Amino acid sequence: GYDAVFIATTLGLDTLAVDISPTAVKAANAFLASSPTVSPGKVAFQEADFFTFSVEDDQRFDLIYDYTFFVAIPPTRRADWGRQMNTLVKPGGFLITLIYPLNPKRDDGPPFFVEKSHYIDVLGESNWERVIEKVPENSIESHFGYEFLVVWKKL
Repeated sequence: GYDAVFIATTLGLDTLAVDISPTAVKAANAFLASSPTVSPGKVAFQEADFFTFSVEDDQRFDLIYDYTFFVAIPPTRRADWGRQMNTLVKPGGFLITLIYPLNPKRDDGPPFFVEKSHYIDVLGESNWERVIEKVPENSIESHFGYEFLVVWKKL
């Protein structure tokens, strides 16, 4: 819930966070209730399966933020992730991917091995423009050297 609250309060966006875990949604709602900086109705948490989650075309998202979800799903499901991102982000909208952990190749997980090219492979290079690619300037100490930020604009 921290990221959703941060996005809502710093960017001023109405923010929906989706998680398949009822425990995570309950904890996020508890965090939201204790956060005095968020206007009522600005943030919502919903229990849902990302891969079957859908919205009407006129409700597609201006921004989606992915941090540690892509690396948590088995690589065989990554194409499904790419299809969903292409469906859920509206043209002109943005996808923020904070790629973590960037570790040496390994066969087990989660987290599963990831590199920037894995995102391009499933999003489709002709559908997106990379507008920011950089090492995050602020992070927790244990993440330095293991994460990379890419902001994509849907064409």
